[in-house]
Amino acid sequence: MFRHPLVLQLARFAVVGGAVSACFMGLNWLFGRAVNKEAAFFLAYPPSVLLHFCLNKWWTFDYRNGANRRQVGEYIAMVAVAFCIQWGFFMVLGALTRWPGWLMAGLANVAQMALTFIVMKRRIFGTRPVPSPSSP
Repeated sequence: MFRHPLVLQLARFAVVGGAVSACFMGLNWLFGRAVNKEAAFFLAYPPSVLLHFCLNKWWTFDYRNGANRRQVGEYIAMVAVAFCIQWGFFMVLGALTRWPGWLMAGLANVAQMALTFIVMKRRIFGTRPVPSPSSP
């Protein structure tokens, strides 16, 4: 049962999600010591997104070819949508609770995980480039 490729990908995606969420929350906590919650959220986002891209590309989806413009463009578009979802949840949690920013950031991250898995599986890392024929 656990050898089915989709189950393995989902398990890896969950591990990556947990690791990236921990990184994002940790950076939010660290930056939150120097700036407000909103600024900490923005500062923690880029390094977390880079970690997310790399771990999913190489480990979750085992995509070993170099990143191409299509992949990067689609990933950036997906991140923009995911960011809007996360920011919306973050702001709603901030308005409704008095929770620390790092916790709100982690919960907001969970809100967009299903979307990112589907987009990465079907679009970004779902199509493998066709190898070019060798020259004689």
